[in-house]
Amino acid sequence: MAIGKSVLICPQHWGLGHVTRTIPVIRYFIDRGYRVVLACSGDGSRLLSMEFPQLKLFDLPDYGMRYPHRSMYLNMLRQIAQMHLAIAREFFAIRRICRAEAIDLVVSDTRLGAAQPGIPSVMIAHHLHFPLGNRFFEWVSDVWLKFFYGLYDQIWIPDIAGDKNLSGALSHGANLGNSHFIGILSRFIPIADTAQYDCAFVLSGPEPQRSYLERSFVDQLTSILPAKCILIRGSKSAPPLEIKDQRARTSLEVRDLVDGKELNSIMCSSWQIVCRSGYSTLLDLCIIGKSALLIPTPGQPEQEYLANELLRKGLFHCVDQEALDLPADLARAATFTGFQGINLGQPLGERLDQLMGELFKGTSKNPILMPE
Repeated sequence: MAIGKSVLICPQHWGLGHVTRTIPVIRYFIDRGYRVVLACSGDGSRLLSMEFPQLKLFDLPDYGMRYPHRSMYLNMLRQIAQMHLAIAREFFAIRRICRAEAIDLVVSDTRLGAAQPGIPSVMIAHHLHFPLGNRFFEWVSDVWLKFFYGLYDQIWIPDIAGDKNLSGALSHGANLGNSHFIGILSRFIPIADTAQYDCAFVLSGPEPQRSYLERSFVDQLTSILPAKCILIRGSKSAPPLEIKDQRARTSLEVRDLVDGKELNSIMCSSWQIVCRSGYSTLLDLCIIGKSALLIPTPGQPEQEYLANELLRKGLFHCVDQEALDLPADLARAATFTGFQGINLGQPLGERLDQLMGELFKGTSKNPILMPE
């Protein structure tokens, strides 16, 4: 039943993970009768237009973050002014959209400048704390995050409460009164499919590290032939991929972007998966019950923390990008089981119904009427 309210959903685009995990949230609001408006940037916008061609989609300023160094401190120090400028530009761009589209609710996935005065707002995030390995820098980052998260009425954490969880110290133990666990959030469903590929390489994330890992896959591909492989590049803007070896060209299927339904099928029908240890990818792997070889993005301590924690728990094999030995690491990865038997939490629709009820019944900082 149409409720006559409009929601703007605006995921971050540092990779495709923030975009893909908003897809079930977008479907939730469509199913509940909201008029949904989307906003994103770059390949994130292209992916959303593939998934929801019927929805209005606005372009937002891209943060343009790059990770040329292994040191997160160096990466951030060189780009901190650029990031804050992007947040400011983002705030005003979203304000224009909200006014033009008469938006009643803003749902952001890690776009820090999305909250608007007078409009209830929600942030989807799993990193309430960054384990940087230095207490002073961790304190600074926690204060910085709390400032921005405090602008939102609710923080939706795509994880489950308790000891058996995916995010560990990133989300659990952070002292934010407006945060709520919403369960495992993924656009995927488990599919009992016959194996079509020996290995699926699924790429995403910021440049130049995405291209570095892609090149490493291609250069080492001959060492695992005659395996039948597929490479999902995760970008339409990357330069054409050069594969010199004829056998490698024959055995490797290359795709730029695929929609969620097709990627779901590809990952379920692949004997092995090689991917980043991004949180949204882990959510997808949890839902489909698959293991993978995890390669964290250099310079992203969150991915490095998650990969090492999962290795420590004996769930996944992980390897540094520079140390990748494809045949040896694939052999090791095949001995790990991934997430098995984990509680997926309350059904998403039920949980979001509860939270939306709280938000619109007067607990928000900027309440509006609860949709009928």
